[in-house]
Order: sequence, then structure tokens, then C-alpha cells
Amino acid sequence: MKKDYFHSCLQDRLQYAQEFAKDYIIYLQSVEFTKKAELEFYKNNRILFLINKILNLPTNTLKLIKILKSRFILSKCLNEIEVIKKELKNYE
Repeated sequence: MKKDYFHSCLQDRLQYAQEFAKDYIIYLQSVEFTKKAELEFYKNNRILFLINKILNLPTNTLKLIKILKSRFILSKCLNEIEVIKKELKNYE
């Protein structure tokens, strides 16, 4: 197929989606690191850990929802990257 304006738009979109996915992967890695650091901090203080979790239950629930949403967005973005790559192969 002849390369046209849509091809360049797809290439730009692919580059943007790859950067977007990279940023989300870094974000999810930082969330996991924070969780590990928190567990290490509360290692010797189980009661304090439980009190903290109970008092912050609404906030922790919202954080969990945000993390699940981020994982969904990342999987959607990775799927979009694959579709764009397949479409770009049609131009070759």
C-alpha cells in the first residue's frame, strides 16, 4: 500500500502509546515498591498496621480502585499498540 498521511498518524500514535504504556508501567512499579516499603515499615508493628488499615479503609479502597483502573488502562494501551503494529505492517 502507498504510505499516506494516515500512516504517519499511525506512527505518531504508536510512539505516543508506547510512551504512555512506559509511564503506566513505571507508575505501577512505584505502587508495588511503596507497598513493599510499607510492609517492611510495619513488619514489627502488626497492631499499628491493622489500626492504620482500618482507619484508612475508605482511602485504601479508592487507591485500590485507582490501581485496578490503571492496570485496565495499561492492558488496553498494550492491546492498542499491537493493533497499530499490525495496521502498520499492512503498509509494508
